[in-house]
Parts: sequence; structure tokens; C-alpha cells
Amino acid sequence: MPGFCGERQNPAMMTLDEKRGYVRRFFSATGDSYDQIVSLCTFGVDRRWKRTIIERLDGPGRVLDLACGTGILSFAIARRYPACQVVGVDITADYLRRAREKLGGSGGSRLRFQEGWAEEFESDEPFDCIVSSYLAKYADLSRLVPKSSSMLKPGGLLLFHDFTYPKSPLLASVWELYFKLLQSVGGRFYPNWREVFFELPELIRRTSWVEDLMGLMRESGLVSIGAEALTLQGATLVSARKSRP
Repeated sequence: MPGFCGERQNPAMMTLDEKRGYVRRFFSATGDSYDQIVSLCTFGVDRRWKRTIIERLDGPGRVLDLACGTGILSFAIARRYPACQVVGVDITADYLRRAREKLGGSGGSRLRFQEGWAEEFESDEPFDCIVSSYLAKYADLSRLVPKSSSMLKPGGLLLFHDFTYPKSPLLASVWELYFKLLQSVGGRFYPNWREVFFELPELIRRTSWVEDLMGLMRESGLVSIGAEALTLQGATLVSARKSRP
């Protein structure tokens, strides 16, 4: 297996077509099982990561959740901030169907979901905060960061969370072993996810989304840029703010 024992391969730059190819393969007809898979395969740590994102928010009135999937983070934000309007955007119709089923009539006008690529979404009304979970490794960040910045209010917060390959050789070895087990066991019980279990590790090894994102944030004039490693370096939260006039 490439990269075993923490020897990460030198990542070749991925094209947008490659990234979108991953999206189409990974998220085809898996919407009904996504919530269960993300909880099981992260041993519940995904909920902790979502809470970390929510704790960074400060009573927002309007939030954009990019690549919202089945709405896990969108619903959590809406529950934590009952007066907040949340817009969730995702390209996968199957996942949005599941999000809308969960919404029912309970969200009223405070929570809505819209289909589309994150890089192409536009809004005339600005947001206090734009968040994303598991989007950065798939996205065209050169388009997404400037567009997101333009939709933020002055002082608004931009938060990107996604998987990362551990820098520590010891933690990288644990990471590699985990995916070996996931491929062996998970693929047997969840055949719809087998392709994800086998291809996702290579995608994570190849991506340089943290460095790319922080550089583009600086180029876009964002300030207070920072990165926080989460849970044995298996994920990272990158944040920045739009400067005030």
C-alpha cells in the first residue's frame, strides 16, 4: 500500500476533473446510509468535530454550509442557534433528498437546502459565517475561496474542516492500519461504500488542501488565518476572517 508506515507519497497536483470524479464515485446512491457510516467509521468523532466547528461560531444570524450532504452540520447549527438562518448547498441530489426528508416541516424558513457545486453558489445576501466539512479536498479552492470571501460580511468567519494525513510517522502508521481494517471489514458489511474505503486513503495522501487553502486565504485578503489539528492529526480545521473596513 502506498504511503505505509508514514511514508507519504509526494502528491501530484489533482485536476478538478479528478476531484469531481471522486465525488461522483463516492456519493452515488449512498445518501441513506451516510449518517450511519460517518458516525461508525469515525467512532463518533465526527460529532466532536462538528461541535468544534459550532463552538467557533458566535451567535450568527446567517450561515452557509457548503457540501452540506445530508445536513448533519446544518441541523446542528440550527439547533444551537434557533434564530439563525442556515443555507445548505450540495451537488448530490440523493443526499439533499435525505436532508429534506429529515427537515420535513420543522425547519420553516430558517433552514433550506439547494443543489449545486460549492464553487458556483452565489448569494446577494451576505453571511456571518461560511462553513464546510469534508469539502476542501474535493474543491477548486482557487475559485471557492475568493467567492466565499465575497459572500462574507465584514468580520465574517470562514471555516473549512476535512481529513488530513498525519505528519507524525507513528500516527501515520496507525492511520494506515485503520484504513486496512476498514477496507477488510467495512467493505464486507457495507458494499456500497467499498469504493470509498479503498480510494479515500489515496485521495487524502495526495491532497495538500491545508497549505493551498491558507495560501489562497492570504491572497484573498482574509485575516486571522489559522489551522488546528484534530484527533491524532487525522483532520484539520482551518479558519479565517474577512477584515473590517
